[in-house]
Amino acid sequence: MASQDQSRILVTGGSGFLGNGIVRALLERHPEWRTSILDLKGPDGDVLHRLEHFFQADISSAESVYGAFTDYTPDLVVHTAGIVPARQYRYSTNKTAWEHVKHVNYDGTRNVVDATIASGCRHFVYTSSCTVAVDDLEHDYYYMDETVRLGLATLHYGKSKTMAEQYVLSSQHAEKGLIACALRPCTIIGPGDTAVLALMHDLIAKKETNFIVGDGDNIYDFMYIDNAVDAHLLAIENLLSSKTAAGHAFFISNQEPVYFFDFLAAIWAQFGHVPSVRVHIPMRVAWVAGYVLEWYTWITGAAATMDTGSVKDGVRTAYSNNEKARRILGYEPKVGLAEGVRLACDDYKKRLATQGSLSAPQEKAKG
Repeated sequence: MASQDQSRILVTGGSGFLGNGIVRALLERHPEWRTSILDLKGPDGDVLHRLEHFFQADISSAESVYGAFTDYTPDLVVHTAGIVPARQYRYSTNKTAWEHVKHVNYDGTRNVVDATIASGCRHFVYTSSCTVAVDDLEHDYYYMDETVRLGLATLHYGKSKTMAEQYVLSSQHAEKGLIACALRPCTIIGPGDTAVLALMHDLIAKKETNFIVGDGDNIYDFMYIDNAVDAHLLAIENLLSSKTAAGHAFFISNQEPVYFFDFLAAIWAQFGHVPSVRVHIPMRVAWVAGYVLEWYTWITGAAATMDTGSVKDGVRTAYSNNEKARRILGYEPKVGLAEGVRLACDDYKKRLATQGSLSAPQEKAKG
């Protein structure tokens, strides 16, 4: 390995939401390191010229990944690349959809790990997900820590991330000398997010902000992008120095669990929207409605706005204990959730304005 002052860092998915943040932080905090990106999509121009390499590669293709490692050996690989099923695909039970998610998230991770080891690189940070636990919709997860049982996730994303994390941290790879750890972030918001805020903001136009399924007392974790990035930098620095994180997985969040529907209301308020009333829909009623809509979707092929999966997910509690990340990595969130919401929404307002999609109330709030 090169001296730490000249370390080579490869970030897969480095042009994506989280990956781009990690790359920019590496370039800012460790300009002496030689940072590279492996991704299908090229990075922004202001990043590209500061990289050692940009490898255009598809992680789901072993040939493509191995080609990137030809004559190139990084000192550490950060693997963020993957696919996150969104909207109606989040709760899909379709077998073909599962095979696609598994091919990218599990087979893709295998390709990256195998190519990393074959290249001679021995340090690996994997971006896992809290969904390795919470994609089990049958249970609540109060203050979960790393002793929580895995293998219960039924949704495609959580299942695929569980398989991939276990592959990364397997004893067979440790025996080969791989020094690896995994981070399990919760839902991330922030400037550049094109998924989470869009879904929540859409509820305003769909006139669905007055409805709360169940009692509304369920608690969730969210985190701001800069905090997720910082956790990854701490993991990288740890594996290149003390290596006390080796072999471990870590839950990370903003350490500010909030009532799920209060979080939605905080997002809507940033766009000048405050629901006039809150109507509580009993869980059983919502589940039956979701079941009917699932059949309607299957028959018509239309995109579902609600199904049994989203109903179950919307009434659960799921938040984590970050003590292990604090103790081993020194992780402490630096941006509070309220500030993170404001920054994320300010960025999304600019995106909407660029698209010419702001409604009258939103324009008023912006001014």
